[in-house]
Amino acid sequence: KKMSEFRIQTFVLGEVSTNCYLIYHQGTREAVVVDPADNGAYILNKCREMEVKPTAILLTHGHFDHIGAVDYLYEYFHCPIYIHQDDLFLLQDVKANLSVYEKPFVVKAPVTVSEEKMQINNFEIVWLHMPGHCPGSSMIYLPKENIIFSGDVLFKGSIGRFDFPNSSKHDTNISLGKIKEFDFDAIVYPGHGASTTLQYELLNNPYL
Repeated sequence: KKMSEFRIQTFVLGEVSTNCYLIYHQGTREAVVVDPADNGAYILNKCREMEVKPTAILLTHGHFDHIGAVDYLYEYFHCPIYIHQDDLFLLQDVKANLSVYEKPFVVKAPVTVSEEKMQINNFEIVWLHMPGHCPGSSMIYLPKENIIFSGDVLFKGSIGRFDFPNSSKHDTNISLGKIKEFDFDAIVYPGHGASTTLQYELLNNPYL
């Protein structure tokens, strides 16, 4: 996907077809990886092929299908890994991160708590905390690029489940209320399925 000097590459990885995103600057070749879902070797090879260097890993939340390749990539790039503080515990708990149902694992790499506003390379990042799917569930907004990585908060025509351990229907409703208040448009890249736009979802998504 072409956006001025930035590009986004999408990889669909793992058991439940999770979207992993690589967003990079065409000049500096510095990249940010969003939700390295699985198959670290594949992501690493793609980075080498494209000659981009990840300088940060951003996690929309801590479920197994969004964090499977974190340790693998950390070993190669030693870049900071960010997640909302309310989801830190998922990374260390096979039941909470749901990996207990597949191949149980925890994240061993050091993980940093995200801040609401962050600057990484040329990227200005706004962390939108949207609990419900899990306590630290977030959408990651890049205002200059006008894109949102919505994780499992918002999908095209749907929303994230709230029937998992640590999910909350109550919190989901509050988060959806926040999204309804957004008075801007942006391209939305979700954790699963096709991309969409905020305005399209506000008009057409039955949950909004």
